[in-house]
Amino acid sequence: MRILEELGTLILIVGLAIAAVFLIILTRVLATYTNILITMGGMVAFVGLLGFILWLLDKRSKI
Repeated sequence: MRILEELGTLILIVGLAIAAVFLIILTRVLATYTNILITMGGMVAFVGLLGFILWLLDKRSKI
């Protein structure tokens, strides 16, 4: 079970890195086509949604 926990942690870290790259790309696209204020709001909403999903997954896993 310890190996599965370590693997889960590794997958979580890689997933967060991929999400960060996606967020940077999303920010650049939004900043190109929209107002900076809307871009900041989109970034906050995306990070909040990602955090909420991770929190739900953590609550359901019962680790």
